[in-house]
Amino acid sequence: MPKLFFIILISLLSSNCSKNCNSFKNNPNAFYGIDISHYQNNKSPINWDSLSIENNPKISFVYIRTTMGKDGQDTAFKHNLRMAKKTGFKVGIYHYYRPNEKSNLQFENFKKHNLSIGDLPPVVDIEEKSILGSKYLLKEISNFLNLIEKHYGIKPIIYTPQRFYNTYLRNKFKEYEFWIARQNGYIDSPDNNQMKKEPVLFDTRCPLIWQYSGTGSVQGIKGNVDLNVIYKPIWDI
Repeated sequence: MPKLFFIILISLLSSNCSKNCNSFKNNPNAFYGIDISHYQNNKSPINWDSLSIENNPKISFVYIRTTMGKDGQDTAFKHNLRMAKKTGFKVGIYHYYRPNEKSNLQFENFKKHNLSIGDLPPVVDIEEKSILGSKYLLKEISNFLNLIEKHYGIKPIIYTPQRFYNTYLRNKFKEYEFWIARQNGYIDSPDNNQMKKEPVLFDTRCPLIWQYSGTGSVQGIKGNVDLNVIYKPIWDI
């Protein structure tokens, strides 16, 4: 009975979300993008010319990892940022949030390496719970978001997997936009570039960005890459 109840609940939520949210699928106004870090340069350097010209769907924006926690910096960030701008992409940056490190120290690390934030709102990547509990996690995330907004004059976007959102972040941070990861399969497959099941958030809010594949493939990058879709141009936010 509990399993049947859960299935019915998910069906109802999915139906409600589909009615209230703009669909990402078959949307003529959609824009597509990737998010990258030094991992995409491991097998060979990114061919930025191929990435900008030869892909279907057409890649419009690139989010680039810049910092991690209180002291980490992505080793390929400066090169990726320079090349993405040179090639004409809309560019944004993201910080990987470490939940057991103080938020003010993480902000100082982010600020030190980013005098500006590019064309897109900055993103905070939150994927891990804190050993100090949910209250501590939410308080520190809130502080980090406030510091970013105060310093750069723009609200950041929160990236998080669907499961993490529904467990820890639902009904929280209502003044922020969310980028939700609900990905396709975890192995190489010809249809990993296709959008499948859209995000289902238990509080029925609508994500701004959907990361629909973590094993996508695009011209210009050897190996897997995250694929994302938005239904409106976030560079106008």
